[in-house]
Amino acid sequence: MKKLFLALVCAGCTLTASAQYASDASTSFFSTEKADQPVTFGIRGGVNFAKQVYSADNLSETSSNKTGFNVGLSVDIPLMQSLYVQSGLYYTMKGYKIEEDGETWKANPGYLQIPILASYRFNINDAIQLQVNVGPYFACGISGKDKVEGEYWGESYEEEYDYFNDNFKRFDAGFIFGAGVTFGHIFVGMNYELGLSNNLKDSDISQKNRNFSINLGYNF
Repeated sequence: MKKLFLALVCAGCTLTASAQYASDASTSFFSTEKADQPVTFGIRGGVNFAKQVYSADNLSETSSNKTGFNVGLSVDIPLMQSLYVQSGLYYTMKGYKIEEDGETWKANPGYLQIPILASYRFNINDAIQLQVNVGPYFACGISGKDKVEGEYWGESYEEEYDYFNDNFKRFDAGFIFGAGVTFGHIFVGMNYELGLSNNLKDSDISQKNRNFSINLGYNF
């Protein structure tokens, strides 16, 4: 998934470079002129491919991806023509899937998340705009279950727990790296979230979120 993300970013950069040389000489790759766009609001939604990374005593393991979704409101605040602040409020599902010793563990914690991103913008033409985003996110867990399934002496069993209990922290934070393209009012983009907060309480093991998402949106 990381390789796909890097390939798409490189493709976007190549497209930007090509568009720059094809455009008029007056078009600047980075314009510090005053933005001619107002603050813009939008809606976003998409699919998440989340996992968690565990590390202890210089050893590290990564869970399988757990598919979820994200939905929310976005806001784009122009600082200049080529630089915006992108933020918003999202509900996003993260989690993990682990299959081990005949058991399957799944978790789907849901967070309210606020990103605060520096967003580079480049107008390919009057209708198409490229953006590259990077910055921190802050999240608070509000829902989710931790479920284990397995078989014992030929009989299946299933147990379910609240994810945010005495073992797991609600607060999460990290960095987002993303890119997207706006076609008129329509937005298509992708993000990679690198969680930096340890989700576990009072443990020598570190458990951190990772998430790759593909998103669609509409700007008002």
